[in-house]
Amino acid sequence: MQLAEMSSPEIDSLDRENTLFAMALSPLEVHGPHLPLGTDVWLAEEVRDRALAKIRERHPDMDFVLFPSFYMGNDTIPGSVEVDSRAVNLVLRANATFLADRGFRYLLVTDNHGGPRHQVATAKAVKRLYEKRGFHIVAPFLSFFRRMVELDPVLLERLGAGAGACGDDQDSHAGLNETSLMLEAMPEKVRPMWKELTRVSINPRRPPALILGALGKALRALGLEELGKDASHAGLMLSWVTEKNPSTYIGEPRGASPEAGERMLDAFADEGADGVDAALAGRPPYHTPLGWSLRIIEHSR
Repeated sequence: MQLAEMSSPEIDSLDRENTLFAMALSPLEVHGPHLPLGTDVWLAEEVRDRALAKIRERHPDMDFVLFPSFYMGNDTIPGSVEVDSRAVNLVLRANATFLADRGFRYLLVTDNHGGPRHQVATAKAVKRLYEKRGFHIVAPFLSFFRRMVELDPVLLERLGAGAGACGDDQDSHAGLNETSLMLEAMPEKVRPMWKELTRVSINPRRPPALILGALGKALRALGLEELGKDASHAGLMLSWVTEKNPSTYIGEPRGASPEAGERMLDAFADEGADGVDAALAGRPPYHTPLGWSLRIIEHSR
């Protein structure tokens, strides 16, 4: 069902314990010269639909209601549509509150954007709605993206991929991973020049990476593992976006394949389905996305 097409009585007629709402949320962002600005939202919609298919198999009596997709996000690369992270947080809180006020309990939010403040704003909304209303916002990309960047061995084995080919820091934007995702999900939208785009890497010798990388190493030595990892990741990302003319992609698009995209989409959809299962079992939906230890820099409540 499409929420925008339903009347208020039709919404209220749904089973409160057996209805899952779902939305896709990501920015309009430049993705190299070969992928459209809508890439992140379209991939979030693809993951949403795949996750719902898996949830349907596990819970055949559950009803699904789709929100319209939201094209918004924070910490985008230059030339993109940049929306304050507080707006992301408020949109999530407003839509979840609309559902909670009517007695519903579950909202699946799919995303494909790794901006640190964007993810922190999402995680804050998840935490607030659960603590204030007992409402579950299931946001699988918050945990899945961390697994990608931190090279989770279980995920890498499933993908048959390694560093620089799984959406990690050196494949973080419109590179092999995202090009593969689009070749599988929407090949007609990928510009032919993808086959000619060689690897572009973030320079780890620029000051942000050197300074924050050294700080991260020191923090980890002091036992502050999460803070240390977040600092190092932030330094590498800043080294990219603060260049005078930063590349609009990181990674190697010409190495992409639909098969790699299929493996990643299937793993991501499983993360979403597993998150819904956890919510239905009553487990808290908390996440510690990349940047969570630095969440003071994101101003949402």
